[in-house]
Amino acid sequence: MENLSNPKLTEFIRDEIKSTGPISFARFMEFALYHPEWGYYCSPREKIGPKGDYYTSLSVHPIFATLLGKQVLQMILAIQCNDEKITLIEFGAGEGTLCLGILDYLQKQAPEIFSRVTYIIIEKSLSFQARQKERLFPAYANNVLWMDNMPQNQIGIVLSNEFVDALPVHRMRGEKEVYVDWENGTFRERLEGPSSPDLVSYFDRLGIKINEQFDYEINLAALDWMREVGQSLKKGFVLTVDYGYPSGQLVTPARKRGTLLCYYKHTVCEDPYQHIGEQDMTSHIDFTSLANVGESVGLHVSGFTDQTHFLMGLGIAQEMQGAADQMEESEVARKNFVAMKQLMAPDRMGKTFKILIQEKSAAFPTPLDGLTYKAFPKDCQLNSTF
Repeated sequence: MENLSNPKLTEFIRDEIKSTGPISFARFMEFALYHPEWGYYCSPREKIGPKGDYYTSLSVHPIFATLLGKQVLQMILAIQCNDEKITLIEFGAGEGTLCLGILDYLQKQAPEIFSRVTYIIIEKSLSFQARQKERLFPAYANNVLWMDNMPQNQIGIVLSNEFVDALPVHRMRGEKEVYVDWENGTFRERLEGPSSPDLVSYFDRLGIKINEQFDYEINLAALDWMREVGQSLKKGFVLTVDYGYPSGQLVTPARKRGTLLCYYKHTVCEDPYQHIGEQDMTSHIDFTSLANVGESVGLHVSGFTDQTHFLMGLGIAQEMQGAADQMEESEVARKNFVAMKQLMAPDRMGKTFKILIQEKSAAFPTPLDGLTYKAFPKDCQLNSTF
């Protein structure tokens, strides 16, 4: 099979292995996605949309960003900031679509609040930063800042959309960890002891017995991220949109080969050693562990739902009805209806994507529109009884 990987990145990882010995899969994934020059997310190639490798809810229809803007406004009002400055912080902002939609909504619907908002983007990729600035400038040049890390003691809202799933994961096969070696001109996997005691205790904390025949992904980087966010946020909300499950649904015989997937030109595969630096790599999120770590740093779960029910609570049904009423006369209305239906479809984005909302130091328990409809039998309880 023809090797379509980035040759310079392949050589870099090979030399790293030759120098240090086999590396954890998490280290390999970090290089493949985030190497500052040759990593997938740092390269200039198209990634999102029809010319890229995958679609996001934001690329399907702008209503997604608009309705998130509506939810953000409700959160700002719940924080009771009075005349204080408000910070919105987005991790991994892609092409800036969510930022644009939220700022547009706030400027139109709540200009006084908009005047107190600073939007901070935490983005490693210089390529994505350039796209974000192209989209957001000049309209919001005075509202948006780019930073390498989240600043401390913030009052506001932390947002991420399909950010956590692309953080580097450790892969386990039973109680052994998967390492990446170089042998006979290609990458090979080896099984050795865990590289961190946190990998050993991960499933013990969840009360899950390890099956030696199963593959698992453990996203320690996601837990570190949630810990950092909770410690840096003084008061406000964290809104995480991603695909995944509570731990009890994630670790099942149906997923005994794990959930790691690669995306290249809208083709899905399970081989991370093809198209290195040219393909996306993701794994499903363990929302139970995210919630547990959040609780340990003062982030209390406001709710956990899926995208269908979240968007229903924010009024997408009315938008869809308006488009449906005009479909016979307008091709644009028909396309809008089809796109919004895709966001809601149970067999597609509607059930695949989940929304975790956490709050810290809110003045009172906050009823949020996005959590109006219960998606699960025991809503907001991230445990194996779902």
